[in-house]
Amino acid sequence: MLSPLALALLAAAPLVAAHGQVSWVSVGGQQYPAWTLDDYYTAEYREQDPVYGQIPETKYTRKTEALDLGWAEITSNNIATGGYDVCTRFDDMSPVGTINANAGDEVVVQWDQWPTTGHPGPIGEMMAKCPNDNCSKVDATTLDWFSIAQHNYDADTQQWPTDVLGANGLQWSFNLPTDLPSGAYILRHELIALHEEYKPQHYPIAMEIKLSSSGSNLPSLTCKFPACFGSSDWEEQHSIWDGDLTLWQFPGIGVHSGGYTTGVVNGASASSGSSSGSDSSDSSSSVNSSSAVSSQASTASASPTSTQSSGVISVGASVGVSLGAVSTSLGAQAATSTSGKTCKKNRKRNTVAKRSAGIPKRHLHRQAAYLQAKRA
Repeated sequence: MLSPLALALLAAAPLVAAHGQVSWVSVGGQQYPAWTLDDYYTAEYREQDPVYGQIPETKYTRKTEALDLGWAEITSNNIATGGYDVCTRFDDMSPVGTINANAGDEVVVQWDQWPTTGHPGPIGEMMAKCPNDNCSKVDATTLDWFSIAQHNYDADTQQWPTDVLGANGLQWSFNLPTDLPSGAYILRHELIALHEEYKPQHYPIAMEIKLSSSGSNLPSLTCKFPACFGSSDWEEQHSIWDGDLTLWQFPGIGVHSGGYTTGVVNGASASSGSSSGSDSSDSSSSVNSSSAVSSQASTASASPTSTQSSGVISVGASVGVSLGAVSTSLGAQAATSTSGKTCKKNRKRNTVAKRSAGIPKRHLHRQAAYLQAKRA
């Protein structure tokens, strides 16, 4: 039973905002529980009241303090895995579990919610190899990160990957490369919302995996966070509401030669196939006419059959869903831009920064009205 202090903290905990957090991930058909907002508060209770506080069960995504209360700023250390100080703050009481994976395994990420309209954007995955074959408590900002998948705007269906995510039961899947050497890696998955003009919102999560592979190709095209993204990226210089979406460029470095790209980048449309960009390319040239793959997302069963204890579940059959499963016109997307652009970060400490950045007061007023309605 929680102490009075813990109960008081629980009552004061802010409500989950309108974006989302990851509920679980699966790798190679095995499902693992993710670190959530509830775990953060439980760990916080134990930190302040260790006698009565409960230790969370083992979770298999890296700890984050942002969760769905706000995105990670591209210039902060949080952009690496969604949290920085909190990763070490609670590790002793709730260590991050390591997931065993094989080259080519399908990875499924289950989000608990995401706005159904007004939050279009791409989805991407990155990896970084950890020293000494161990990722436990490794500072993610010290690692060399490389991109394994970039999912972009689909000009044929006029959909962004986040639109497909919403139509696909909030599940997103991708495959691990087959050419990497065995070892310990941090695997990073990220949603990017582009509804605010010139202010992209990054929502990264990460997991620690132990990869078994016969490959030997460790990418040379890498970056270190928080320098992987910057003000020169297309998303920082343009708005999806007033430009040609076929000129979109995924932020950061290009895709590793063993990875893949879907959709349209810098006017080049991905064609059916199974290849990727080059390790020597940058983000604007990561898609070639003969080196791209078809846009496709697959989903695991929403009600997998439990085969193990400790929160690890075997995932049943998966169902393939094409990016064209739900066709949405670009005009319909633009019609939601007004409501989309009013979505602001649910943190009071950012109000002054937003005003200094030139965000209209009417948007802040709408945010205040939204928060008041949520509290009612």
